[in-house]
Amino acid sequence: MENKLAIQEDLIKPGTKARPGEHHLKKWIVIHETDNFKHTAGAKSHATFIKNLAEQNSKYLSWHYTVDDKDIIRHIPDNEIAWHAGDGRKSNGGNMSGIGIEICVNSDSNFRVAVRNAAKLVALLMKKHNMTVNQIKQHNFFSGKNCPSSIRKYGFWDTFLQMCSNEFKYLK
Repeated sequence: MENKLAIQEDLIKPGTKARPGEHHLKKWIVIHETDNFKHTAGAKSHATFIKNLAEQNSKYLSWHYTVDDKDIIRHIPDNEIAWHAGDGRKSNGGNMSGIGIEICVNSDSNFRVAVRNAAKLVALLMKKHNMTVNQIKQHNFFSGKNCPSSIRKYGFWDTFLQMCSNEFKYLK
């Protein structure tokens, strides 16, 4: 089982609504799905989207990583807040204390591979930030939104957590 990941840096511009540059504690890893099933709506497409959104400086919307079956792209450093959890500035909430990961669900991608890549990324983040599997949360936990929707719909959350745990053990 290989756990080597090439994380691409494509940071969005700091000092915008999308990336205010404020530092935060890292208490959670927050799992999302893009819910964008369009052909070619993979990690690179979402990186372009979030960069353009930051350039427009019109919305408080961002996340730290986008993952698909081929790429993992980081948009915001782990120690900065991002606007992904739908809970505003709640103390210890997903935005103020979470690292947001978007898993792509585009039709031309292999979702199972994307989920596996996300589990590998989560394991690396757990190791890097001294976190446990109990600190991995669904977007739903913070806002009640049905996200990550496919993982929730098919009852795959416990399996995903086990994948993260297995990947973490492999790293030790």
